[in-house]
Parts: sequence; C-alpha cells; structure tokens
Amino acid sequence: MKVLFYLISIPSSSLIRSLVKFYCLLGFYKRSSMFKVTLINIKIAYPLLTIKEQNALAKSSFVESLTGAVETFRSWSRRPHTAHKKIFRITNQFLITQNILNNNGLIIVAVHSRSVDLLLKWINAKTNTTTLYKKINNKILDSFVRSQREADGNKVFETSISGVRQIYKALIANQVVCLAADQVPQDGMGEYIKLFNRDSYTTTLVPSLALKTKKPVIYVSLNLNLNKNLEVTIIDSNKDIYIDSKHQLSMNKDIEKLINISPSDYSWEYKRFKKPPIGTKNPYLGI
Repeated sequence: MKVLFYLISIPSSSLIRSLVKFYCLLGFYKRSSMFKVTLINIKIAYPLLTIKEQNALAKSSFVESLTGAVETFRSWSRRPHTAHKKIFRITNQFLITQNILNNNGLIIVAVHSRSVDLLLKWINAKTNTTTLYKKINNKILDSFVRSQREADGNKVFETSISGVRQIYKALIANQVVCLAADQVPQDGMGEYIKLFNRDSYTTTLVPSLALKTKKPVIYVSLNLNLNKNLEVTIIDSNKDIYIDSKHQLSMNKDIEKLINISPSDYSWEYKRFKKPPIGTKNPYLGI
C-alpha cells in the first residue's frame, strides 16, 4: 500500500492544484456533495461575505482539500524527514519546543487543515505522542494508517471511554497528547457549544482535561503561505480553558481563531453541524 501512495503522490502539489483548478473550470465540482457541504459551512461561518465571496472561498477550499489529500499520501509513503522538507516555516515554534522541554505534559489540539497526518508526523519528529484514533471501515487501510501513526514508539488508542482513560494516564505521566477537537463526537460524549455563532455538538474532552490536569494547551494547523509553501501555525490556548465557567467555550473560540488565519486551508467538507439541537434544522438535508 505504501508503494501505491508513493506513486499517487509523485506529482507536485502545484501540479495537483493546477489539475483540480482545471477540473473546476468544467463546473462539475458544484454538483459534488463535497463542494455543497463546504459551501453550506462557509455560509454559516462567514455570513457577512457576499455570495460571490462565499462561492470563491468554497471553491478555493475544495481545491486545497484535494491537494491536501495528496500531501497525506506523501506523508504515508515517505520517511518523515522527506515529508518535512515541504514545510518551509513554523509560526510560534517556541510554544511547542518550550513545552516539550518543560517535560510537564502537553495537550496539542490539531484542526483539520490540509493534511493532519503530515502535521502529526512533523509533531512526532519532535516528541512521541499519545493520540486517539477513529477506526476506518476498510480493514486494510485502517491497519496501514494505524501502523503509520504508531511508528517509532507513538501510541494510538481508538476513540472510546477506554481510549480517553489512556489519554488521561499519559497526561498524568507528563507525556504529550495530540487530539483533534473539531469533529462531531459520539452521542453522550459532547455538549452544544457555539462555533461560528451556531450551536454545534462539540467534544468536551480537551477543555475537561485542561481543567482537571492544568496541563498547557496549544493549537496547531498546517497552512499555505502566500508563496504556496506549507507552514505550521501554532497558537497558545486562551487561559479561559482553566476557568470552570468558561473552559468549554474557550476551545471553540481558539479553533475559530486558528481557522480564520487561513480559511481556504480548512476542511470545510466535513458536516460539522450534522447533530443540531432539537428544534434546529439540519443544514445538510438533501445532500
């Protein structure tokens, strides 16, 4: 499988981007569920944009999401140092470096911008991590991806109560945990919290761990700069995450802040608002 992903990812990101843009010129992309969901989410997140601006941002995100998929294949099929050559800049690198050196535990929250797997490999080149993992339905692909994330002594646990216990144990042992907190959790494992001014069923794991353990929290994403080069963006957590009455909303505010740095890099094709509160219409009906 590694050979297959290697062959798929031989073309440069710029070439893939150009091919996707050419496909977009044909107009068929507007019929895809991926684009439709992307546009709905962008309309929710940025209601003050004009219709033309919303469509332009949705199209740009569509192009970058497909380009980001190739970046993921590249990270799966090449040695870490090779994949990392594609990252030209790190903003606020001291936040991750200093917290690792402190050896007092660290919660890293990654948002789904471009390639999460490439970002995780970059993090794991600096420190081993313990992460949660959502099982993939295809057994062969699931085994392959899991082996990639567990390479070189990193630990991966399935998203479950048992997995959460392992994450907590790792933090208590002053280890580094890496979590994605911008997807819809399982029923009973989240609460409705505002995200882009809309009630969104959101995991409470990160803010609960922060409040309980008082470990530092940082947020990371993979973005493109103006020269179309990859860079890692890191921001520090809002200190409200350690205040009982504010900790849950604090996480979504920081996620919004990170997404707003480069909205076109975010994976808007995910149905983030698919579990609306009772009485609220599901925005994705009919897709």
